[in-house]
Amino acid sequence: MNHTLGDYLYLAMGECNGHKVVMGIGYTYDYADKKAKQFEKASSGTVKYLDVSVVKTGDKAKCRTMERIAD
Repeated sequence: MNHTLGDYLYLAMGECNGHKVVMGIGYTYDYADKKAKQFEKASSGTVKYLDVSVVKTGDKAKCRTMERIAD
């Protein structure tokens, strides 16, 4: 995905008690992924990291979903 930094936000999504939650937000995939993995570890498995939603800055709907990178 080629774009200018700030054009898109990356929202690392997870599941907690049957609810979809945001675990990390970043201007790059790598940062959102890193924060979600830290969140999952700190929660001792209470929150499960699922995937990363890509949202164009200013929009309300995601434009695509990316798989999480395995550890």
